[in-house]
Amino acid sequence: MNCSELKEGQVLVCEGCGFELKVANECGDDKCSTDVCCTGNIKCCGESMKLKE
Repeated sequence: MNCSELKEGQVLVCEGCGFELKVANECGDDKCSTDVCCTGNIKCCGESMKLKE
């Protein structure tokens, strides 16, 4: 999951340790001015974090 795909209020959770990140502000493709912005999955404990349901 890339930053530009996340919406305000969504929560990412690490299935390994339970760490959570909440999106406070959306990035969106139009706000990134370089190719290095938000290009990879957000990882914790060596695994990609998942959306909390």
